Amino acid sequence: MLKNSELAITVIPQLGAKVISIVSLKHNREWLVHDKQITLKPAKNNDFSEHDSGGWDECFPGITPQLYEHIPNKAHFSHDHGELWCQAWQITNTHISDEEIILSLQAEVFDSTFTFIRTFILKKHSKRLLVDYYVKNNSTHNLPFVWSAHPIFAVEPEMRILINSKHMEFKVDEGLSRFYNVNSAFINWSECSTKVPPLNKVMSYNSGFASKVFSKHLNTGTYKDQNIIVKLVDDKAQQSCGFEFSSASISHLGLWFNYNGWSATGASAPFVLGIEPCIGNSDSLQHSIQSSEQGIVEKGQTKFWRLVFFVN
Repeated sequence: MLKNSELAITVIPQLGAKVISIVSLKHNREWLVHDKQITLKPAKNNDFSEHDSGGWDECFPGITPQLYEHIPNKAHFSHDHGELWCQAWQITNTHISDEEIILSLQAEVFDSTFTFIRTFILKKHSKRLLVDYYVKNNSTHNLPFVWSAHPIFAVEPEMRILINSKHMEFKVDEGLSRFYNVNSAFINWSECSTKVPPLNKVMSYNSGFASKVFSKHLNTGTYKDQNIIVKLVDDKAQQSCGFEFSSASISHLGLWFNYNGWSATGASAPFVLGIEPCIGNSDSLQHSIQSSEQGIVEKGQTKFWRLVFFVN
């Protein structure tokens, strides 16, 4: 647990370094969801549905299961939601002082082709958790990847989803197209507020809506080097949480709406929201490569990006 006067964050290294809890201490509010139907334990056969209890996982080097064929003379199978959630991570650094708490954990991917490091930094009295990512390519070839933070939030109807970039456009998936009868390939976020029900508000419990959308590349054209803020707001309680990041290093934003609309196991569908800063415009690494929107770690190099989680 990382804890100061504002936040308490609980991480389980043995379970893919899953963050199982983020509590805003002044409000005694848990922001992450935990599905009590799923026991916290190592999943067998790398079946993500046995691990999909909520919380915050990391997805890398892809999200959909597929062969990773970019390492010469080797082919690895990348499992559903990637290779990080299904292994124990190693704690590589802990630092506790009067000013801050630092926790670093790392995992190896594809026989140590990649080293994936996530470092949490929680400063004294801060409402902001800094999350630094380092991905080292230990091979002699440039290698592609898709990465997504995968936090699942506990939500209630009428909570709002605010994005500071009004021009942001999202690719329309089958769930969105069917629910709203949308025929266009992309939808502008500001346009979502005009839909009935509006997409920028959490829908009712009986909506049955499920959709996963990805933004267009955030660091192109006249909108380069933006500071992106995406926030989940509970107006009744006057509380909020969210993410802040630079489009120069985190290129896309994914949103997973599941308002009792989809279940991986056949059990009752959850009522949750995923806010997923990511690198890549698809769950599929192959699709991201086809549109030239994948991440790349050059041979022998380390790629860095930072994500900030905050509460108000």
